[in-house]
Amino acid sequence: MTQKIIITKAGYNGLTETSPDNMVFSSDYDSLKYYSSGSVTLDVAGANAETTVTHNLGYIPFFVVYVNGFKMIDGSTDNQYSMCPASFNDAGFYAFAVAYATTSKIYFRVETNSETYTHTFYYKIFRNTTGL
Repeated sequence: MTQKIIITKAGYNGLTETSPDNMVFSSDYDSLKYYSSGSVTLDVAGANAETTVTHNLGYIPFFVVYVNGFKMIDGSTDNQYSMCPASFNDAGFYAFAVAYATTSKIYFRVETNSETYTHTFYYKIFRNTTGL
């Protein structure tokens, strides 16, 4: 018998449960392995701008990126987070935020025709490879 770890939701038995819908964790399934997280600030002045974070994993990792202040709700961009890619268009104004990866870096890019703005990107990089 293969050893495994199963944590079930309340009311389910970890010794007998077979449905993944009733599990919180099972070693039978892959999970994300955390590598690093952080934030980068990108000043955008009426044109496209880009910055990077180096990870040097040697492969394209799985990652998640959110951009702050990219969408205005109730007249404010404070504490407004959009998952990348994100876009915003309004009366001749456009902005597009994207993140992409290579085997050594994560790139954060804003394409826009806007005035000067500062955008903060928050990222999590995982050790999992995308297989690309």
